[in-house]
Amino acid sequence: MNKAVVPSGPHCAYTSPVPVNTGQVPSPENVRIVSHNMGLVLEWDPPPNSTGKDFTYTAEYKGWSSFESVCLNESSCRCDFTSEISVFGAYEFRVRAELEGKSSDWIKTDTVALDEITSISAPDVMLESTRGGVEVDITDPVLRKGDLKSLYHLISYHIHYWIEGEVKKEELKTEQSRVMLPNLSPRVRYCVQVKIAVSDNKTSLPGNATCILNTESEDVQPWLIVSVLLASFAVVLVSVVLIFFAVWYTYRGIRFLCPQAKLPEHIKQYLSERPKSSELLAMQSSPQPEECYHEVSIIPCLEDPTPSQDLQKTQGSKHTQLYANISSKPEEALNQEEKLCDHKQRVDNENTGRNTALSGCRDGELELLL
Repeated sequence: MNKAVVPSGPHCAYTSPVPVNTGQVPSPENVRIVSHNMGLVLEWDPPPNSTGKDFTYTAEYKGWSSFESVCLNESSCRCDFTSEISVFGAYEFRVRAELEGKSSDWIKTDTVALDEITSISAPDVMLESTRGGVEVDITDPVLRKGDLKSLYHLISYHIHYWIEGEVKKEELKTEQSRVMLPNLSPRVRYCVQVKIAVSDNKTSLPGNATCILNTESEDVQPWLIVSVLLASFAVVLVSVVLIFFAVWYTYRGIRFLCPQAKLPEHIKQYLSERPKSSELLAMQSSPQPEECYHEVSIIPCLEDPTPSQDLQKTQGSKHTQLYANISSKPEEALNQEEKLCDHKQRVDNENTGRNTALSGCRDGELELLL
């Protein structure tokens, strides 16, 4: 019996020569193991010169002791062993062709471990740009047996990103499935590609490149922060100075309008003591003086009036009226008396020339008794 050799790699495909068998039934060709996302399928090609012949196939696997049949007398050129095996077990597989009750020789594979030969599909990647940054959201592929993080405890994500159209790429390794790309320029289109490393020598298939336009950054620049701080400090300083001067000038104005002048102590003492002057005491203690009045006497003329006497009588009546208007107050009476005497003297001087040829009664006299 010929033994097939399983080559290394994620897809264990191999080709074996046509075996020599006693039943004259050719064996299947190109027997291979296909394992993807923890699934395992054994595939093969029909024997040569099998056109028009109805071949059937039987496939088996061996775990710890003996082979067990999974696909028996199947016409398909593939057999799925996923549900029959464990992720961390080591297994050997074989298949044979059957025709009209006769069978070919078994074609075997080498012993393989599912977690080592399986290939992991690329993760799903979603990009979102907010506030001048690109957030990468990674979704692990769905496995046919178990999940990725429970089977591989130390997985990491290798993120490659670059500006669209450029060759230079940046790489970011992280254990988080959601990450923000650092040091991105706003309003620039970036492309991202992600693959998963499940061990030191095993990674998933790389995903397709996904591109997105980065948004405008909302981060405040350092120079703007410094400018705002300086402007705020200047405003506060000016406000404090203005408030100080406003309070100072308000205080000065109040002091000017409402001065708080203090009298000297000797003046306070003088005002607080009782007056000691005898004259001042006599004035304060004396009663109010009685008011003095001046009497006015009118002496009429006894002779018949002549024209000149009529004139003098008229003037005398004026004098009498002036005397009658003398105030009861002593000071005002003296002033009016002096004015009346001056007026009488002038009148006498004017009438002296006129009365040279005339005789008449003597001018009436007014006597002011004090």
